[in-house]
Amino acid sequence: MKGLIISLMLLTFLGCSSAKPSGSNISVGHVPSIPDRENNIEPQPVSGKTAADFFRDEKIYSGWNLGNTLDSHAAGEGDETTWGNPRVNQTLMNGIKAAGFDIIRIPVTWMGCYDEDREYRLDEHRLKRIAQVVEMANKAGLKAIINLHHDGAVENASKDIGWLSINKARRSKEGYHEVTFQFLRIWTQIAIYFRNYGDWLMFESFNEIHDGNWGNSMFTLMLPQFDIINEWNQLFTDIVRHTGGNNTNRYLLIPGYVTNPKLTLGQFFKMPKDSSPGRQLVTFHYYDPYQFGIEGSRANWGSDADKATLDGDFAPFKEQFVDKGIPVIIGECGAVLQLYPDNPEREELARKSRLDYFSGVFGTAKKYGLVPVYWDNGATTGKGEKFGLFNRNNGQPNSPDSEALIKAMINAVR
Repeated sequence: MKGLIISLMLLTFLGCSSAKPSGSNISVGHVPSIPDRENNIEPQPVSGKTAADFFRDEKIYSGWNLGNTLDSHAAGEGDETTWGNPRVNQTLMNGIKAAGFDIIRIPVTWMGCYDEDREYRLDEHRLKRIAQVVEMANKAGLKAIINLHHDGAVENASKDIGWLSINKARRSKEGYHEVTFQFLRIWTQIAIYFRNYGDWLMFESFNEIHDGNWGNSMFTLMLPQFDIINEWNQLFTDIVRHTGGNNTNRYLLIPGYVTNPKLTLGQFFKMPKDSSPGRQLVTFHYYDPYQFGIEGSRANWGSDADKATLDGDFAPFKEQFVDKGIPVIIGECGAVLQLYPDNPEREELARKSRLDYFSGVFGTAKKYGLVPVYWDNGATTGKGEKFGLFNRNNGQPNSPDSEALIKAMINAVR
């Protein structure tokens, strides 16, 4: 009881100190002192279909992430090759399509690529490069997604990495206004620059926004943050629609708090109101169990219990969203490569389990009408997370094992 009372007291305090958009002068109609940059491409045709019909008719079953590339950053500035991957080329995009993937998620980190003295005016070179990459994807026959990625990254609960800080936003009205106004300005410029692109290009509001605890904070303490996530998703929707052109009906990906599947299914996640019905999608990330998917400390996966857990995690999304005409994208999923040079038996177990896991995740996603998008960060060596499956220079699988994993994913959804 004592713990509950303390929790409620803290919730009351945070609720009072957390800023809300009411009374703020933040408006999607904000006019900057210098006109936002525009792309001079001719308006491309759009289908006019709902997202559910578009995904069905275009046979969008699975996807791949261009990770650790345009989302890489150092010293507060987003870049393309900072984290060791080469510049994106058409051959890579062609290889992703040839492997059988239908959609590519292109994470983008925008921090440092704007002028704070000019209302966060985005760098023209950055916009042009993102445009070049999405056009490569389109030329290869891939649908594409762009977002705000590590702009919302945090090192821990007391130290932000990016500017899109939910901690800063929840602590004061001034902090909320500062962060939310920048969110408005960055997304307005992205939306304007890409508004003539066809509906093969989709927008995702942000990546894994959280307070530094990855959704493991005391639940009552996260309630104000759930509100802010819902508010930012609503603002994102309003911004894109307000910019007009093809953005009037563009498909928008809506994530929940830290893209956690259970929190996305929970009662505090709210879909934004949208002036264009049927054009929204829900997205979440999946690397469970953590010890196998991310940490690489567990070599085995594939028991009846493992498969039942996977089924139980995915099944609710069909009833809550897919059956209501809202497509669901698993925006990131996968399991790291585990290497045990001194233990060949354990390494072989991990290799076979990873193959079973890929087939299981993609097959179960297909069963419930979800679209899985593999997280590939290009890494195959070192002590970090090794998710790389493709050679980024030639677009081919980087090993026979990677080729088998790719085929397992594609075969599972066909």
